[in-house]
Amino acid sequence: MKNLSHSEWRLSVMALAALIGAFVAIFVVLGELNSTFVIWCLAVFALVVAGNAIYVFNKRKKHETESRNHDHG
Repeated sequence: MKNLSHSEWRLSVMALAALIGAFVAIFVVLGELNSTFVIWCLAVFALVVAGNAIYVFNKRKKHETESRNHDHG
């Protein structure tokens, strides 16, 4: 868990924790989940994960390109 909290994916992990926490809290308090709320939460979670994935892959690509430039230069 310590490695994951310092990982590039920590935003997605935090979003997943918030999603599960919200679902559990609403289920405990209200006893049921509104399907529209669930769909919107899952859509927002998917956007956060997609944005984080784009960030991570672009960062790795940039780092890979910089390391190649340093090796050749």
